[in-house]
Parts: sequence; structure tokens; C-alpha cells
Amino acid sequence: MTQPEFDRFATSYNADLARSLVATGEAPDFYARARTDWAAQCVANLQHPVQRILDYGCGTGGNTSILAAAFKAGHVLGVDISSLSIAEARQSSPGGPVSFLATSDWIPDGTIHLAFTNGVFHHIPPPERLECLHAIRRALTPGGLFAFWENNPWNLGTRYVMSQCVFDENAIPISPPHALRILRQAGFEVLRTDFLFFFPRPLKWLRPIERWLRILPLGGQYQVLCRNPAA
Repeated sequence: MTQPEFDRFATSYNADLARSLVATGEAPDFYARARTDWAAQCVANLQHPVQRILDYGCGTGGNTSILAAAFKAGHVLGVDISSLSIAEARQSSPGGPVSFLATSDWIPDGTIHLAFTNGVFHHIPPPERLECLHAIRRALTPGGLFAFWENNPWNLGTRYVMSQCVFDENAIPISPPHALRILRQAGFEVLRTDFLFFFPRPLKWLRPIERWLRILPLGGQYQVLCRNPAA
């Protein structure tokens, strides 16, 4: 096996990400909280109770505690292929209901109420994506939800940010139609697709209108909310 690509960025990930986002005028935390808050709102609308969350491709764990707080979850498990990133996550974890595992040590057990992934699948080689989606589905309870977030290659700002990001050098972007296709192929039931992050900070006065733009495939990122069909 080759060394996971993200082992190289385990100690510099946060700084590398922040540098790539300079053009947007926002820090990574702004986007992390907005994604999580939107996912939480969508899940609440479904009246779906969430106690156990899977943060798939958690990296150094920056989003894991945000998920725990937003959903008031009993436990959030972060998994990642990069063992060095997992080591960083464990070291920087503030405690609480979070834990971390390398993917090689993780066994999907059908106990997860919500799986969450952000910007992970464009780093997974296309032939391996379906296998990863099957693993996530096996981790979910019947009726469990999956918030699949990806960068939108139809947004020029997103393409620029990715071009400036050192760890996106080998990324293969995923268009919204392709995301829907592979999620359905993996057996998920697609519930909704929403697009977020239309305006950078200099145009933040326009952000209130984004609530009416979420169906337009032009936002910087998109969420596909799916369900693991009950048997």
C-alpha cells in the first residue's frame, strides 16, 4: 500500500486550507459551521433523531466537535484514511463525545444515525468511490441519513480556490449530476439537493437572498441529503 496522500498535510492542513480561502474573505470555520448548521436544519425538518454521527474523511478533526455541538449528539466518530491526520485529531480534540479511528481500523456496524462528509470524495479515485459509499451505507441504521457535501465544479470561485489549494492538486471534482448518480447507484434514496455559498465576504450584504437561490446549481458547494432505505 502507498502512503495516504493526506499524511503529507497532517500538520499543515488548517493553514493550507486557510491560505486557499483568502480570496473568499472567510476563514475555514465560517464554512464548517454554515455547512453543519444547514445539515442540522435539514435533519430537524425531517424530525430524524440523531445520537450517533459518522464524520467520514474527518482529516485532523476540525469539523467533528462542530458536528457534536450542532446536533447535541451522544457520540461522533471521525474516520480517515490518513493515520497521521487521525493522530493530529486525537491530540487536538477538546474531549467530549468524539473519537477517531483510521479507516483501516473501522468496521461499519449499522449504528450511525447520520453520516457527514465534506469535500472528501473528490480525493477518492473514481473506481473506489462506490466502495466507500457502500461502507458508509453499511454504517447507517435503516432510515439513517447521509449529508454528502462536495465542492461545486460549476462555480468559478470554487475552481479558483481549489487551484490555490496544495492538497487539491490531484482532486477530481464531482459534478452535482454525477454525485446523484453514484449515490443512487450505492443504494441511497436522495431526499434533496441544496447549493450554498454564492457570495464572498465583500458581497456578504447579498447573502440574505441565498435562501431563495439554494436550488440553483451555482453555489460554491452543494449538499445532497440521502437516506439509507429501511429494509
